Amino acid sequence: MLETIGIDRPTHDVYRALLLHPSWTLEDIARETGLACAEVRAALDRLTQLSLLHEAADHQFVPVSPDVSLSPMLLRKEAELDEQRARLSQERAALAALTSEYATFAAHRGDSGVERLEGVHAVRVRLMELAHQATSEVRTFVPGGALSAAALEAGRPLDEQNLARGVRMRTVYLDSVRNDAATVSYATWLASVGGETRTVPTLPMRMILCDHTTAVIPIDAEDSRQGALLIRYPSMVQALEELFDLVWENAVPLGTAPQSTAEDAPSDRETALLKMLAAGLTDEGIARKMGVSLRTVRRNTADLQKRLGVLSRFQAGAEAVRRGWL
Repeated sequence: MLETIGIDRPTHDVYRALLLHPSWTLEDIARETGLACAEVRAALDRLTQLSLLHEAADHQFVPVSPDVSLSPMLLRKEAELDEQRARLSQERAALAALTSEYATFAAHRGDSGVERLEGVHAVRVRLMELAHQATSEVRTFVPGGALSAAALEAGRPLDEQNLARGVRMRTVYLDSVRNDAATVSYATWLASVGGETRTVPTLPMRMILCDHTTAVIPIDAEDSRQGALLIRYPSMVQALEELFDLVWENAVPLGTAPQSTAEDAPSDRETALLKMLAAGLTDEGIARKMGVSLRTVRRNTADLQKRLGVLSRFQAGAEAVRRGWL
């Protein structure tokens, strides 16, 4: 109980022994308490420093009332705590005023219902704020392939904190992350603390939905470095929520193998590839959409053409239509 002022268990035992046996020597105390002589000497020195003992001329120790010797010290500590509380109260008031100013300017920036965030740094700051303010749910689309292990670990404390507060977290990655050990490990941990992760072949863009009030989407879906739009218009947020729910319902939980399809039916990955080919996307564009390498796109396209028994992409599209795949 008195460790904060230097009275640990050995020191307490030595003091108590001298209260009961004032004539005991250092050796007597060591023998009866089971402490080493060095421990007893250290305890005696500490008790003397605290004015709980006076060493007499005959090398005996005279105990002093703790109330007399320790009360002034505790009063000083109490005064220091009162001073700290007063400073803390002032700092809280200053923090509240500063937060109020920030909220006023933030409301002014987004009073049109759409706030433009210029650059990656501004986006990261606002996303951190939104994550801390979330009360019910955070939903995220993460295109572009696997995140680095360092990035995943950096987000772990905030994810854990939000889940502990009862905030539901749902994240959709690309199927390509199933081959990334760091992402699979992180998703496994996230599931163990209540988070949910699924994957799909492609995603329309990066997107974050916070509660049912805020959506964040990139200014340019092909270049998220330009910044983002923070949207608070209820109708727009609702539309993006419905987009998320539609993708989520068709996504496969990470940790679960995608369901096999009928022998003549295309897989979800093949269907996504066919749609992008039909839309005229280049191999580079498809690679970005699927979060894979250019070589993987070309290999998947060649495999698809082989499966369809054709020699060109045009023939692949025509055959896919004939089979009812598109």
